[in-house]
Amino acid sequence: MKGQSAPLRKQRITRFIDGYFVDNANVATPDVNKTDETFHVFGKDSPESDVLNNYGTLTLGLLDKYTSNAILDLITGQDPGDTAPHRYQADDLGTVHVWANIKDAKNTQYLKSWFLGGWAPGLPMPSGNPEAKAAVSIVGNGHLPEQYQGCFVMMKKVSSGAAVSMGVTPIPVPTGSLSGNPPEKYAISVKAINDTTASPGGKFDQEEVTVTAAMVTSAGTVVFSEIMSQTTLPAVTHAAVYYLSSGTGVYPTASAKPDKLRT
Repeated sequence: MKGQSAPLRKQRITRFIDGYFVDNANVATPDVNKTDETFHVFGKDSPESDVLNNYGTLTLGLLDKYTSNAILDLITGQDPGDTAPHRYQADDLGTVHVWANIKDAKNTQYLKSWFLGGWAPGLPMPSGNPEAKAAVSIVGNGHLPEQYQGCFVMMKKVSSGAAVSMGVTPIPVPTGSLSGNPPEKYAISVKAINDTTASPGGKFDQEEVTVTAAMVTSAGTVVFSEIMSQTTLPAVTHAAVYYLSSGTGVYPTASAKPDKLRT
């Protein structure tokens, strides 16, 4: 029709794995593994029922990429920036943090997000018709998923020191009406990293630690003594802090671009 504008296609969800933007994901289905429990209370003739939330699950659907495969690199503990040939095997599978930030209708800011930490997927294989781009389905379990409204998830990687500034100001993690009144925290997850890859035979070791109220301050300062008290790594060279932010801007603008775990 004359004068009619062309259709406008936008991507409403921005997905990240350990800070890497997942541009080839077309389906993401987070869920919770649940168990229905029914038991009888002594002295009553009516059964009581309850739901036990066990752990989080995630099915991630991808279109296979031929030039690079950052997701397979990350879940097998390799560096996506390394251009050498890579081998993917089940023995090397590890865990990653996955999150999605959801945009507003005009693609100007993030309105909400969901986060699933400690995702431990199986090793996928591509499948599909020869004339089509192969599809890859990655399935795994992780922590119970979390959702946030009015804010979005970011990640900052900092080098170790006594007290190191992230260079950004996180917002406090909402506690929820059923959580009582716990100490205020400014990180939803923290990973301790021991990166010795610059030396011959070095490794990239990472470990998710229990977040304490003193680990990240309201000013965005990372207290490494708190991290060392929670990790089993022999040394910590970096910390990756997963935190909440708010305001305008969506990926790939600098204000909404998380750090990458391996850089």
